[in-house]
Amino acid sequence: MTATLRSLATDIGFQIGGALNISCLDIPEYEAIAAHHFNLLVSMGDFKIHNVRPTPNDWNFDKTDRLMAFAKAHNQAVRGHTLCWHLACSDWMKTLDGPELERVLREFIKEMVGRYRGKVGTWDVINEAINDHGRPRPSIWKKIDNFIPKCFQWAHEANPDAELLYLDYRVHTVGRWKAIAKMVRELKSAGIPIHGVGMQLHHDVMRSLAISTLRLEGAIRDLRALGMNVHLCEITVGLNPNAQVLPRAMGYQLHARAYRQIAQAALAGGATSMTIWNPYDKHIKHVLREAVPGLFDEAYQPKPAYQALMDVLSQRSALVA
Repeated sequence: MTATLRSLATDIGFQIGGALNISCLDIPEYEAIAAHHFNLLVSMGDFKIHNVRPTPNDWNFDKTDRLMAFAKAHNQAVRGHTLCWHLACSDWMKTLDGPELERVLREFIKEMVGRYRGKVGTWDVINEAINDHGRPRPSIWKKIDNFIPKCFQWAHEANPDAELLYLDYRVHTVGRWKAIAKMVRELKSAGIPIHGVGMQLHHDVMRSLAISTLRLEGAIRDLRALGMNVHLCEITVGLNPNAQVLPRAMGYQLHARAYRQIAQAALAGGATSMTIWNPYDKHIKHVLREAVPGLFDEAYQPKPAYQALMDVLSQRSALVA
């Protein structure tokens, strides 16, 4: 059988993920790639509170249930994204006072984590609660006293076996790293169940190359030294057409090199997974499409970046064989 990213990652006990638009599973080429190339699936938006509970009286699990059925049919893991995010909130929630908002968020977390207990092994519990200066980010959820530890506790109560993550971007920078490290230590000291940190890596190709060369492996190791599992939860590498005017073949080679270095840093640092945030150029938002950040082109064909990841996983597989 021909090796794929999925088969090579599985062989070495690693997760290679694809973050999907569940509605696009109606497209045969999209569905085939999702089933064939990834051992981990993530929904980009359909697990968020405003999509699941659009009104006080309505719960919509159609798309989340569909992803779970798809993953079960193809023997894939699922990571739940995300239980609490400052940009995810239904309009009707914005007028609630602190106690009412706390009740709604608690109900949502317990319903979601409980519904998929034994099916979703890892949850992004809190997403982007710290700003670029390492301070708490303004958020509707701050109406709830101590909302961060409460969210982790509610998720743990709904599924004591789930791996619970804090997710953020620019984790490699000093200010955010110090703030996250402080938060992790405080949560652990208080007995709050937090098991890992997720990193977002949404960068153009040159910045990606610099970060993966200078800081990424070290940042992963630093987080692991805190007792955290580390997941590279959202990865995009774009060829910015305004700043990087390169022949397409040359651009694709740089793109491949960037993905190669991310994978190498992930494995060397001891990360648990890496997830490509929408691996399809054809289905990336129009404003980003010209940056061609996906692993698969407009015709659903693998790009050199796909082969670069294959090479890294193959090399690791040979070492552990």
